[in-house]
Amino acid sequence: MKKKTNRKFILILITLFIVGLALLVRKQNNFDFILHKSENKKEATAPKFPNYDNTSTEAEDGLLEVTNPKSNLVLVNKERKLPNGYEPTDLVYPIVPLHGVNKAKTLMRKEAAHALEKLFERAEKDGIQLTPVSAYRSFDRQQSLYNYYIQIHGEEWTHSYSAVPGTSEHQTGLAMDVSSPKFGNKLEKEFGETKEGAWLADHAHEYGFVIRYPEDKVNITEYHYEPWHIRYIGIKYATYLYKKDLVLEEVMKPKKKKTH
Repeated sequence: MKKKTNRKFILILITLFIVGLALLVRKQNNFDFILHKSENKKEATAPKFPNYDNTSTEAEDGLLEVTNPKSNLVLVNKERKLPNGYEPTDLVYPIVPLHGVNKAKTLMRKEAAHALEKLFERAEKDGIQLTPVSAYRSFDRQQSLYNYYIQIHGEEWTHSYSAVPGTSEHQTGLAMDVSSPKFGNKLEKEFGETKEGAWLADHAHEYGFVIRYPEDKVNITEYHYEPWHIRYIGIKYATYLYKKDLVLEEVMKPKKKKTH
């Protein structure tokens, strides 16, 4: 009788163990499903960038002319230029420490200028001194610089670092070349190795800016590494690009042409 009772008791324990294990597995599967659903939702809520094909028209010079020059997300590069004679109507001087640079070169569009002020203010709090070296450039100013670089550095260097007039981000009023007095306010790739350059790369997105021409994206942007060149696109978009390690060209791609 005692053996029977023990056997019964063991069977009950085994049954309870199996039921408990089944419930645990089910609970884990439910948790994994919810987690997967949550991750998919996050991916689905990625910010929407402008459509490449719908924001440009063909220009006579073989380039594409952007149709949204006033947008913070306007894509200007070697293939896409601004409309002839374009000039932002809301240019202002950001109120930031100049550290000896020419104030006339620091004009930016209003929203970008205010964002730069907050970025520089945060930098100062963190013990980082930054300098606003060069922001808005008119078509004529870019033309002068481009011609100068051709004479001094030659065509190969110029095509890698300087934009053909009309295709420069500086003409949008949304870009700023940044350096530091500790680096002599120079615009050189070694700036990225300084304490100030590293801080800028880590925190620019928190204020809506991206390092527009990263070192590992040269084949995509078609510009050499420029750790000093930041571009305003807005916090939501800048944070997305920063976290995903992307550049504008990667989230705004033209539709592949059909091959016959």
